[in-house]
This record gives sequence, C-alpha cells and structure tokens, in this order.
Amino acid sequence: MRLNNLVYVVCAAIAVSLIAGVCSVATSARTYKSDPISGEWTATFEVSGYSAPFSMKLKLDGDKVVGTAESDHTGPGTLSKGLWKGRKLSFTLDFAAHESIAVTGELKNGKLAGEFHTEGMSGKWEAKKK
Repeated sequence: MRLNNLVYVVCAAIAVSLIAGVCSVATSARTYKSDPISGEWTATFEVSGYSAPFSMKLKLDGDKVVGTAESDHTGPGTLSKGLWKGRKLSFTLDFAAHESIAVTGELKNGKLAGEFHTEGMSGKWEAKKK
C-alpha cells in the first residue's frame, strides 16, 4: 500500500512540473507576440548609396513606444511620438546635434524596416534585434 502512495505522489509531482513548464512556455510566447519590439536593435540608415549604422533601444508600453538611439553621425538621441499599431511602427528621433528624423516601418520576419525623412532627404532603414 505504501508503494502505491509513493507512486501516486511521484506521478502527481511530475504532472504538476509538466503543467508548470507548459504554462511558462505559453506565457513566454504570448509576451513575445504582444511585444516583439522592446529591446536593443542594431540598424542602418541608407540614403543616396550611403549607409550609416545606428543603435536603438525600444520599449513598448501599450501602443506607445519610447526609447533612445545613437550613431556616430547624430550622437545620442531620444525617441518621441512613438506608436506601434498593427505591426507598424512610427516615431521621431530627436537629437541635440542633428535635425530630427521621422521614421516609419513595420516588423517582417523578425526585422524592422521602412523609410525615414530628415534634412529634406528620404531614405530606407532596417534593424535587427541584438
């Protein structure tokens, strides 16, 4: 009789562990799907055959996006007017030593990409999560 009780307790413990693991994986998948943009990104602006690397840190809060960006050309800056809706992203990068950059894009295949406008020029940009 004691052996049956022991087997029952061990089986129950294994079942609880499996259920907890499945719930943890499901929660992680839901978090990624609901917030695929928060984090650090390496990116490139491209205009007229030239490219300029930059980095971004994005944070999603509901449908609002905040963060920072920096490149050798612009120096450090902050993100304003950030919006994330329907896998589409828009924001403005504001810098002390450079004109603001208006950015739009969307998430496809794990990459953010789109267009930007600054100093009377337009170009393309792309970013990959670090």
